[in-house]
Amino acid sequence: MEQSINLREYLDILKRRRIIVILVMIICLGLGGYKTYVNYESYVPTYRSSVTVRINSTKNVKKKKKDDTTTNQLDPYSTYNISLNQNIASTYASLAESNNVRNLVASSLKVSAAELGTIKATVREDIAEFIDITVINKSPEMAQKVVKKIPSAFNEELIRLMGIDCVQVVYEASDPALIERGKDLTILKAAGVGVVLSIFLVLLAECLDTKIVTPDDINKYWNYQLIGTIPLDRSNSKGKRRTKK
Repeated sequence: MEQSINLREYLDILKRRRIIVILVMIICLGLGGYKTYVNYESYVPTYRSSVTVRINSTKNVKKKKKDDTTTNQLDPYSTYNISLNQNIASTYASLAESNNVRNLVASSLKVSAAELGTIKATVREDIAEFIDITVINKSPEMAQKVVKKIPSAFNEELIRLMGIDCVQVVYEASDPALIERGKDLTILKAAGVGVVLSIFLVLLAECLDTKIVTPDDINKYWNYQLIGTIPLDRSNSKGKRRTKK
């Protein structure tokens, strides 16, 4: 017959091994507090600036007469051109993050490419022709300078690859905005690790401990029934010790 352990027995085990639990929690919380302090001291504020561009393959094409059969292809709002613009946007949006574009921007600003910060380009889900380009930098001025230069560098790279001048700025570069610092959950994570680790060590110590501690251990290990117990008379034993002295 399999032995079952109820919740009370688990709590008794944790209570009996509370020294392990306390030590593990102190160590984990101490390390978590130190890591939180290091994160706080090493935090550097960053700023975000964004620009929105539109892919328009007909921006420099003059419209022809209405009776011309190619008028539909020159109309920026025709189904053909909308589909073409969306395909270009979805295929080449990541080009705005490429090293070639970074080098072009760095060259125009006369800085190194590493000083540009992080560049992210995302195609809008609602308007697939629009691409949001965001620059994250430690310097608010540099973030805005970089994001202003990216559309022209992006357009230059598209011309080199596809021969199409199609990048239009829809919304100008926004003012740099401070990125709010996220909540540091290091202490909570450390506490969780401490709880799991302490339970594991307590159960491991309990499994390795073969000493007989309670009367129930006799039945648990040897399947012997308990007949009776002899109580310990602490007051009488203390009195005998005093008389011996």
